[in-house]
Amino acid sequence: MHQAKTRARRGRWVLAGALALGVSGAALAQSGAGAGSGQTVGAPPLLTLTPPGPKPLTGMGVAPPSAADGPEVQANLDVVYINSRIWNPNSKMFDQVRLRAYQDATRPNDPSRPYVAPTLVAKPGNTVRILMRNLLDAEQGCPGHGSDINVPHCFNTTNLHSHGLWVSPAGISDNVLRTLPPNKDFTYEYEYNIPADHPAGTFWYHPHVHGSTAIQVASGLAGALIVKGERLPQRAAGGGVIPGDVDVLLKTAPDKTFVMQQIQYICRDPKAPPGPSGLRPSKTLGPGGPWICDKGDVGVLDGYDVFGPNWGKSGRFTTVNGATTALLSQDARVGMPERWRFIHGGVGDTIRVSIRKRLASAKAIDLTKIAAAKQDEIIEQQCEPTKDAVPQFEIAADGLTRTRALERSSTFLQPGYRSDVLVAFDEPGEYCVIDETVNVATQGVQGSSERRQLLFLVKVDAGSGKAAPPRDQVVDLLASSAERLAIPDTAFKAAIVKGLRETLDLTAFAPHTTLANAKIDTHQTLFFSLSNESTKPSKGPAVGRVVGKMKRFDPNDFSRTLVLGNTDEWELRIDPEDGVKIGHPFHIHVNPFEIISVTGPGGRDLTADPTSQYFGMKGAFKDTVFIEYEAVVKVRSHYRRYIGDFVLHCHILNHEDGGMMEMVRIADRGADGKPLVLGHGLIDAGEGTPKSGHEGH
Repeated sequence: MHQAKTRARRGRWVLAGALALGVSGAALAQSGAGAGSGQTVGAPPLLTLTPPGPKPLTGMGVAPPSAADGPEVQANLDVVYINSRIWNPNSKMFDQVRLRAYQDATRPNDPSRPYVAPTLVAKPGNTVRILMRNLLDAEQGCPGHGSDINVPHCFNTTNLHSHGLWVSPAGISDNVLRTLPPNKDFTYEYEYNIPADHPAGTFWYHPHVHGSTAIQVASGLAGALIVKGERLPQRAAGGGVIPGDVDVLLKTAPDKTFVMQQIQYICRDPKAPPGPSGLRPSKTLGPGGPWICDKGDVGVLDGYDVFGPNWGKSGRFTTVNGATTALLSQDARVGMPERWRFIHGGVGDTIRVSIRKRLASAKAIDLTKIAAAKQDEIIEQQCEPTKDAVPQFEIAADGLTRTRALERSSTFLQPGYRSDVLVAFDEPGEYCVIDETVNVATQGVQGSSERRQLLFLVKVDAGSGKAAPPRDQVVDLLASSAERLAIPDTAFKAAIVKGLRETLDLTAFAPHTTLANAKIDTHQTLFFSLSNESTKPSKGPAVGRVVGKMKRFDPNDFSRTLVLGNTDEWELRIDPEDGVKIGHPFHIHVNPFEIISVTGPGGRDLTADPTSQYFGMKGAFKDTVFIEYEAVVKVRSHYRRYIGDFVLHCHILNHEDGGMMEMVRIADRGADGKPLVLGHGLIDAGEGTPKSGHEGH
């Protein structure tokens, strides 16, 4: 396998991190998987990066170009329509589609899987400039909206959100209040100043214009954004720890990225009457059956009627790095643990990943010839469902290294989640990577698929022979790597090694100090409501702070103003008066939060329940967390460094587009400890309430 070379110097851009995964004809023949379609799952392509070119300076001629290995680099990203095809496991054929996609402006996407975006890989201290062109079709009246901003609109107006990055939300940084309409003659610019103390980890990027976020992300506009680190942990002067990057323990481990998406295209039935939206429904395989496209049809994403509780009904499959039900060919070997970076870059499904050994006696089978409805049967017959799954060891949640690796048999991925897991195999053969069923009523996104799906197969070579159990392999990888670190304080290094060997303790690599004992400045509450039935008539998706008093998104409502330097505790719940009793994933921009507690009915601690999606989550730092209908989730967040305006919202993105979002402002601290009335980028409207200047959005 070819891996791009890296520059070892700190604070430089890296061109490595996602392996170019190929598959040989022999491997396909041995497994019999994917042969009919020729699909393989490889890593997303890497975005081409260059030093920024010279720029004219007023009155000063032209600035010299930056060094090729300098801390400032430039990428060119286009938003385009691409005509391609996606494998449909219901009809067992490729559907022709025309969908929005990100494309490296310097080279075209892989035509076989263009709807997964190029991967951005950076280091702490980088300044990343992204020159973006919106080459989608222009729309009349856009940018703008009708009388209700919470009615989806302007589907081709875009922007860029660096999900999980700890950077400024203002200006041309991670500012989701920008609106970038199609304009073939103009290049928009983003500048992410990644601070030198930014954590290494797995993040992602996607559009975030209110009114068109879901339709663009569900089209495939989502890509991995990985920050690579090489800092060693140090003993602090006061006896604490200056954390290092967990990456330094994983230099010998294959590093693989899996972007999971729900690409929800539709081929509309010209014979069916229009629905409430004025659009005709999808063609289906029989009355009420899964969605299909006939020969000659072109699938599109042109309306929000495809969302809601429709993913499971559609029969569509979650794609992995742009492909469905395919063979993943990788250099997996017995005795060599790997780092798998899972990114849920989709909209409408809860994913629960497990890894199970494929029976040695399993019949060679072409997975492309198996109908979607037969997936459960094939998994039952071939993937040893009665035996224990291969354990996964989560080392980071939402890109942030945990204080202790968490061992579990499956990994829950809600929309927006990331999970870095270590996987080790102790027997050669083929392994099934499965999206297991979940209890959608209590644990999942409304409309999630209730069937199992085979995501891909992994072929594991024998390597040097019999290996230790997976946990022992992971412990040895981490501890032996720590022993080799050039840490001059031998007692400090010995303590790190001891902690890893005994309890998989990663405290020396965890970027955030616990807030469990922090002084709380303010208590914040947040309720999600889908039906918003407290209003008559119901007005749709909303948020609120008091039971039964929900509000839809208002870009000029800054009543949620926080104070720079404060530490707040948040209580997150679903409005008990909501008539639609489902959960929602909470996401907030800029600052992560620590999970303090998650309680279910009767006060049951869900973080201690191995059957719960919250198992082991207490003490983890995240930026997205699913709120089950009857759960109470308490988190704490410290507002450090950045001021400005941003949002919190439900990460079921069609809910966000429909109004389940709220403005948040972090303002400088006044002498009285309260937020200053006028802060960064605000306009004194003369009405006693500062406004953002986004009234025209």
